[in-house]
Amino acid sequence: MTDPPDVETPALADFIGTRDSFLVVRDPQLSKTGSHARAQLRSLPFLAQFGLQHVAHPGIYDNGLRLVEYDLVANENLRANGVKDVGFPLIHYVSQEMLTGELQDRESAFDDQDIVRRLLRKRPEGVPYVLITDTSTPRMPRHTQKPGKSFIDEFECTVTEYKGLLKRYLQYNLHSDLSLSSTQNLYFHQISAHHQQAGLKASSIPELFDYTEIPADSPAWDPLYYLIREDVEQVLDDYSERIREALRSWTEWGPTQEIANSMLDALERVDFEEPRLDDYRYRHQKNT
Repeated sequence: MTDPPDVETPALADFIGTRDSFLVVRDPQLSKTGSHARAQLRSLPFLAQFGLQHVAHPGIYDNGLRLVEYDLVANENLRANGVKDVGFPLIHYVSQEMLTGELQDRESAFDDQDIVRRLLRKRPEGVPYVLITDTSTPRMPRHTQKPGKSFIDEFECTVTEYKGLLKRYLQYNLHSDLSLSSTQNLYFHQISAHHQQAGLKASSIPELFDYTEIPADSPAWDPLYYLIREDVEQVLDDYSERIREALRSWTEWGPTQEIANSMLDALERVDFEEPRLDDYRYRHQKNT
């Protein structure tokens, strides 16, 4: 049996067990497109545990709800304005189709080959650049002429699987009642572990957002404050649909509508007002 990973340090490289600062993390969820595209940011709460706050990803992923705080630069802005002002350490979400320009929308093609290469050359020596992609051998055919050769062969880097990293982290750090098959988003596992300690049901994601039961110090309250700050009631008439869509970047499948309804019920109870949410959150605890 291997020794438990070192999680006392915030360095992701130490957790992985490498001295490389260029890290390629494979998450197959990024390969899904169209109506199946969801949970692209499920790895972000895990990566945030290691002090990584600068994030680049397609703007479409930022759809009105952030389960963790981070500084975003959209991939579209990198293509338009270059990488001069990008902060490091950096997490960069790019699928293989985005690298090669195969993924397109009505306005443009997602061709990020040049951007990734510039970031690799710009980053300070030894400072982490974490590339989240859907393959362990990402290709840049415009820059790497040899057929089938991955551009990562040109750089010192470590390639790893996101699911394996999360599994190890949960094994040594959290006692979640959720299975990895239900979600690979650390945020939900953190809530499950918290509620389990409080003696509450925590084996399904909808149970985690029962605002009539959860403790006042639960992380499940945080999205409500974010939605109030984003003034969600002014965005669409169908607030439940708005919240459901906002959850897509974070949840793989399952009852997002049920979660959205729970959030909306709590927000409507307090008329989308933060002071009233504070009052309900803590007064409710006194009455249980």
